[in-house]
Amino acid sequence: MKQSTLGSLIRALRIQNQMTQAQLGEKLNVTDKAVSKWERGLSYPDIALFPGLADTLGVSVSDLLKECVDEDQPSRLLQIFEMSHDLRTPLHIILGCAELAENHSDDKELLTRYLNSIRISGDYLLRAINRAMLVTGRDPMSDTENETSDETADLESSLRKSADRKNHSADTANAREQWLREYDFSGKRILVAEDMELNREIIREFLKQTGVSMDFAEDGQVCLDRVLAAPAGYYDLILMDVMMPNMDGIEATRKIRGLSDPEKASIPIIAVTANVYEKDKNIAMEAGMDAFTEKPIFVERLFDKMKVFLQKKA
Repeated sequence: MKQSTLGSLIRALRIQNQMTQAQLGEKLNVTDKAVSKWERGLSYPDIALFPGLADTLGVSVSDLLKECVDEDQPSRLLQIFEMSHDLRTPLHIILGCAELAENHSDDKELLTRYLNSIRISGDYLLRAINRAMLVTGRDPMSDTENETSDETADLESSLRKSADRKNHSADTANAREQWLREYDFSGKRILVAEDMELNREIIREFLKQTGVSMDFAEDGQVCLDRVLAAPAGYYDLILMDVMMPNMDGIEATRKIRGLSDPEKASIPIIAVTANVYEKDKNIAMEAGMDAFTEKPIFVERLFDKMKVFLQKKA
């Protein structure tokens, strides 16, 4: 068996699923040392563990076996590495434009152009990542296009159009005002469950635009505790990360849905997660979540989903 190739795949998928070696070992009833040996190519899993390992990592058993026994099949990981140009090109633009934007923060027209370039490059980078996931045999749920055309040329064309676009500040201001009116959630209170401090800061800045009141929970257990401590009807909506320590979002949702107070048990819950595959969406819905949105957060998509549930509460 190609132990080193299998080990690289296991490690990549474990990290992608935001799991430690200990967490993966616990799910498979093996030690974290055993997982470490797999990933370093010192040993490989017993064949009886493959079904559970594949399910935990979100791939099929045949995908794992191909990395082990099919010498004529090139490693999908190597194919991903060969796509590095697709990933490095937009990253270079993003980092370069970020520095330029910092240096020209007093020039509104230049700043707008650099920020547009960052946005366009970010969209391109997300498409490149989705294509890389397709190479691994995993079907991203994202509705982002996965085209076989010359994406780099498309990126350059989009950036040129952005650079040529004139700055219509009055029109932009009017559009912004109309946009904010559409997503005015003043008088509503939501609970955000997110374990990463930086992500909490980003979400807070996004949501401030809507006028909504916010509370934050560092993990699923804290989220559950806040719901239990608050009076019924206090929270109008929960934004729930899935992968969190102590208690993940799936378990927290199940426990909230099982509460004896019917009003608390029926709080709308939207999953906000980097796990964007159809399998992840199904697990979230089966746990009792009402909607699903991905990271990186597309603000308008998130606000559209929030609006559905907050308007019902109104």
